[in-house]
Amino acid sequence: MAFEDIKDNLSDIKQNSEELINTTIDYYRLWGFKVTAKAGSKFMTLLLVSIFIMMSLFLFSLAAAYALAVYFDSTALGFLLMGLFYLVIALLAYLFRTSLVERPFIKKLSEIIFND
Repeated sequence: MAFEDIKDNLSDIKQNSEELINTTIDYYRLWGFKVTAKAGSKFMTLLLVSIFIMMSLFLFSLAAAYALAVYFDSTALGFLLMGLFYLVIALLAYLFRTSLVERPFIKKLSEIIFND
């Protein structure tokens, strides 16, 4: 009698353990899907906005290059100055990449993952 109760209890423990493991696996699958969906959504939004900003920046750069060309009376000099301007911006972005890119990216990604 006592052995049958122990056997029943052990089978209940086994069944409950399997259910717990399956539920935990399902939970982490859903959590992973949610985090991936949020990160993907934010990435796509950032990509779309970045594309439009880059197009605008390109057109403003052309306008500035032509304005400088008129001012200096040399088309080549106008475009050269715009190229140098972007070279300086790229150098500054590289020098300050940790504070401009890496830290905000890690902070935003950790907010997405750990605030849920």
